[in-house]
Amino acid sequence: MTQPAGAGPASRAERGLTRWRAALLVTATMVFALAFARLATRAPAPGFLAAPPATNPVRSGEAPDYRIYPVSHGRTPFAHSVAAVDLPGHGPLAFWYAGTREGASDSVIYASAFDAASNSWGAERIVVGREALERAVQRSIRKIGNPTVLRDEEGRLWLFFVSASVGGWAGSAINLTRSGDGGQHWEAPRRLITSPFLNLSTLVKGAPVLYVDGSIGLPVYHEFIGKFGELLRVSRDGRVLAKRRLDWGKASLQPVVLPRSETEAVAFMRYAGKPPGRVLVLRTADAGHTWSEPARSALPNPNSGIDALRLDDGGLLLAFNNREASRDNLSLAHSRDEGNSWRVIHAVEDVPANTSANPVEFSYPWLLRTEDRAIHLLYTVDKKSIRHLRFNRAWLRERLR
Repeated sequence: MTQPAGAGPASRAERGLTRWRAALLVTATMVFALAFARLATRAPAPGFLAAPPATNPVRSGEAPDYRIYPVSHGRTPFAHSVAAVDLPGHGPLAFWYAGTREGASDSVIYASAFDAASNSWGAERIVVGREALERAVQRSIRKIGNPTVLRDEEGRLWLFFVSASVGGWAGSAINLTRSGDGGQHWEAPRRLITSPFLNLSTLVKGAPVLYVDGSIGLPVYHEFIGKFGELLRVSRDGRVLAKRRLDWGKASLQPVVLPRSETEAVAFMRYAGKPPGRVLVLRTADAGHTWSEPARSALPNPNSGIDALRLDDGGLLLAFNNREASRDNLSLAHSRDEGNSWRVIHAVEDVPANTSANPVEFSYPWLLRTEDRAIHLLYTVDKKSIRHLRFNRAWLRERLR
């Protein structure tokens, strides 16, 4: 009898080798997954580093001040997802990613510093681009995305940002670079190991927070299959020490975490589920080891990024799109009771409905308080430019009356 083609000993050996490789891959994946599961069950972090509320009031005679500035200067057709940090003695330093379009291979992370003397933002400079990142992490990079930034207790800047090697943003990983001289020079970027499944589908947007031992709480989110937020704990040398899920659902993104004390914090998340969309709120009383079930607040959320800031008096300020289904309004809301109730105090941008065939979009806000206690709101306009609003406590006090 003639033996069928491909059914000889060599073919059987190849099939056996393929099955062996598959079994090895499954075993390795399970071991890696179990190792990451252990990260999620470790003891709670030592506590959040939360600044106590300030007691000094608005200076007598301080006049309300409210100004808007352009940050980016049209160097690229596309600009998006701004993050910023305060450099004491200097002012805000902003980061965003930009290129010919979203997801383009020429996208880079830009930085620009605000000059208080001239009341303007300086020229953009490149922090990292795709080719430099490829050399540093020794892998192909298709595109670069969202940055987020923190200044630690030693004055170092930690810049986390997204990159994707294959597919869309759901295939992202997180990279880290640091600067010890206020952003003038940066370490070679490295890739964080955050997931056992090919280290894919972990992104950043919200500001990191500090723990009392100097480690960093990094809010992240996932988009592959399910959509949910997590809080990573990153060591002082940039290793992932632990991770906690913030939500076991499939419709939450981009967490923002605001510590209140060493053990207490409130978090807010973008809602990516069925309408009506609402800003999600959740809480922890054990330094982020466990979280309450996310609840819908009264504030609308048209599947869009948000940001929040704890004010000097302990109140909360939140920037959000105050629309059910569009991003043509960007507003500020204030809460005196840890996010249980809100009052919308100001519309930063508001384009009336049906006024244009191409509606304007305001997105991805970032709130920052600087050393002079001014408050800054940075955000994207139409994914083409970055805009900056600065206001002082006197202006805010008038809005809160």
